[in-house]
Amino acid sequence: MVQALDAYRVATEWLAPFGDALSRNDAVAATELFLPDGWLRDVLVFTWDFRALAGREKILSYLSDFLTPSGITYIQLDERLHLAPRESPVPQLNVIAVEVAFTFQCARGPGRAYARLLPDEGAQFKAFTLLMELKDLRGHEEKSTLVLRDDVTGVLGRDMQREFTEWLQEVETKPHVLIVGGAQTGLQVAAQFKQMDIPALVIERCERVGDNWRKRYPSLTLHTISRHHSMLFQPFPTNWPEFTPRDKFADWLEQYAHTQDLVVWTSTEMKPGPVYDFEKKEWVVTVVREGQEVKLHPAHIVFANGTLSRPRIPQIPDSALFEGTTLHSSEYTGADPFVGKRVVVIGAGNSSIDICQNLALNGAASVTMVQRSPTCVLSREYVCEPLRKYTYPEEIPVPIADFKWASFPLGLLKKLSIADQQPALDANRELHEKLRKGGIRLNMGDEGQGLYLLAQEKLAGLDKGGADLIADGRITVKSGVSPQSFKERALVMNDGSELGADVVVFATGYHKIREVNAELLSEEVVQQLDEVFGLDEEGEMRAGYRPCGYPGAMQIKAIQLGLLPNYEGKRPARDVNLKKL
Repeated sequence: MVQALDAYRVATEWLAPFGDALSRNDAVAATELFLPDGWLRDVLVFTWDFRALAGREKILSYLSDFLTPSGITYIQLDERLHLAPRESPVPQLNVIAVEVAFTFQCARGPGRAYARLLPDEGAQFKAFTLLMELKDLRGHEEKSTLVLRDDVTGVLGRDMQREFTEWLQEVETKPHVLIVGGAQTGLQVAAQFKQMDIPALVIERCERVGDNWRKRYPSLTLHTISRHHSMLFQPFPTNWPEFTPRDKFADWLEQYAHTQDLVVWTSTEMKPGPVYDFEKKEWVVTVVREGQEVKLHPAHIVFANGTLSRPRIPQIPDSALFEGTTLHSSEYTGADPFVGKRVVVIGAGNSSIDICQNLALNGAASVTMVQRSPTCVLSREYVCEPLRKYTYPEEIPVPIADFKWASFPLGLLKKLSIADQQPALDANRELHEKLRKGGIRLNMGDEGQGLYLLAQEKLAGLDKGGADLIADGRITVKSGVSPQSFKERALVMNDGSELGADVVVFATGYHKIREVNAELLSEEVVQQLDEVFGLDEEGEMRAGYRPCGYPGAMQIKAIQLGLLPNYEGKRPARDVNLKKL
């Protein structure tokens, strides 16, 4: 008979010696409480960067460098609801872990941590994964309510609306941070900065917040459950659709900006050529707001103008000969203009299958998808079921679910996904048979990492019913070829075949954010910037929310407070000690 785990006992028996080792700055003893192949993920506790260390050798080296100056003390088990020790499955390994959360103090402020414990060969529970995260900067803690919205009725000399108006004017004239892009990322960054008392101005080129979503194809819905893409501080209503429609999300973004008191200039773009003043430690930026130039001097610029920003359209010879219509998927507004037309869609990702499905069901004479290389496709239900069951279940508040998910390093998830592809293939066998019947070439990623990791590194596809249309021929597939040239009413492929076409839709993706912003920044700045998007050598996302290679970026609050006096935008060196608060 298998004895049931006592999660509380396991957690406390591991945490007691681990906390003692941290308090004594004993890197060797702390490392011994990890499994040999365990992972440590550090979010701003030991350095001003995000790091993921795999295996005892790397963990020991890292802690030997940074444990002592980090000043970790007051380690306490977190027994609050949803964080108390518990058993939890690790589906990729088909094992049960004991999860444990704890809090601590460090040189910079309060921290929190989350560990998954598994038994070693001697049946001793040790850390398989451990996240340690800085929660706040001591003395500069995040506000718990909206800034400048407290009731001051009856307080002599105070006027809430006057104070808010003065703050608004200050942000518009002297923003500490300029955020380029007013969609979901830019708005949430601005909301976070506001609670941290960092004046931030958002500029958005569209006429209204949310227009970057409103102008996309009408059948668009977000592909994961709504709890997975809930907004910071402001979750969706309890009766929100499980899969958020395009226009609902656009409107939500617009009201989010109002509700969170964010300062957003719409119909505004940054002019190319901002210059960083190294003496004043600020940028000289010109923006064009509704046709008028405005000079700004922010200390930092945050580019939130999207991994899906400028459309990528291949240059195909003889395009001037084509008598039909060409457009990028970002310009597709529905099937009505193409009723009775022969449509060729170049590409085989999410946008492509959504558009092909919309055309096939709404009167196009024919729909042909051109797949240039193999695609990773999984059913939406297969992807979303573990999100509902394990990652974002209804009973757990989203912030806690986010915290727990962040404790699982992406580099580890990639390793496990590559080693365990068969369950995904088995669960999607029927879907894959339909797609192969229609001519689609499939893989699980160039390394076998699966759809989720591909989405972090490149992009991939979820099926919402398009496979049935491919299988029954209502969407035909031309695979393993690329367009070579146009004719008057056809597209010539590189195998010599021709596809009759009245309309060609390029679902060919977007330029990388680094490429797009290269047009705004000088060559000198661009050459110093790190790559953006995808995973680095440790399995952390590159550059996003991290040092990007140039000053005037991250970590913004720490720089503002003088905690990084010689910051140059580079990743912190391994041998530089922390400056204690």
